[in-house]
Amino acid sequence: MFITMAYLRAVEVGRPPESVTYDLALKLQTNKDGAVLRDRIRLPFPCNSDYRIAVVCKEGSKVATEARADGAVAVGEASLFAAIKAGDINFNRLICHADSVSELMKAGLGPVLGPRGLMPSLKNKTITTDVRNQMRDIAGTEDYRERGGVVRMAIGQLSFTPQMIADNIKAMMGKVKEDIRKIEITTPKMVDEVVLSSTNGPGFSLSGAFSPTDEKITPAHLSTAV
Repeated sequence: MFITMAYLRAVEVGRPPESVTYDLALKLQTNKDGAVLRDRIRLPFPCNSDYRIAVVCKEGSKVATEARADGAVAVGEASLFAAIKAGDINFNRLICHADSVSELMKAGLGPVLGPRGLMPSLKNKTITTDVRNQMRDIAGTEDYRERGGVVRMAIGQLSFTPQMIADNIKAMMGKVKEDIRKIEITTPKMVDEVVLSSTNGPGFSLSGAFSPTDEKITPAHLSTAV
């Protein structure tokens, strides 16, 4: 994997390191019809520290006050819905209090929030009666979803060492295989190929061996600024 990371870093030379990530694609053998994988994971080494959470809840309620105190960038119902419809989406996570679900449905924001992966649901636990706990749980986690038989997710910053990337990949593989086992009776799936790429780089298929293929390349070479 060292040589793969070296190639990807070479592609990203000159770009701000904070704007580049290593990305993982897990290609699955699966039926076209049936359940898709969708879950949340807390990686050993999170690659995203930018968590901007908005909360759908009653205007002026205790829930709204607590959410603001805990760092929510936006709270409310009508005011938040209006901002979303106007394209003012300054958040990347959205939680809905159970008491506000009916108002969220009436607002008809599915076409706006759905494609962005922001629509609250019971399945991903973003509809809840305990907003404070859910806000704490979301911080440091990443959502992923199977699309077209592939699960894609950023797996690390360009400054991460090979061991950090390897640990994140192993954690992701373990989580996806766990998800597969939960639905294997109705929708058989298996991981067919693991591909590592970067924001602007090509994809390289990994053999599964996290050991250097070039003795001249060391972890130190792959964890410094490009």
